[in-house]
Amino acid sequence: MTTQPPSDGTDSNKPGDGINPAMRRDVDAEFTDDQHGSEPMETVSVKQGGPEVWPIIWLGVVLILIIMTIWLLI
Repeated sequence: MTTQPPSDGTDSNKPGDGINPAMRRDVDAEFTDDQHGSEPMETVSVKQGGPEVWPIIWLGVVLILIIMTIWLLI
């Protein structure tokens, strides 16, 4: 969906055009210029160094599963 109407004022995509003929270009009539959101990347917070314990936890889980698999096969 787009917020900008076609430049010539008409619907540029006619039924049967493009890959999906059932889809038509539409303008969001409820959008106004005073509606602005924040940039998604500005709201992301990542701790430097992060939780460095997860690789150790995954290593432990994998080792336990390998040991259980060997034990069940023997």
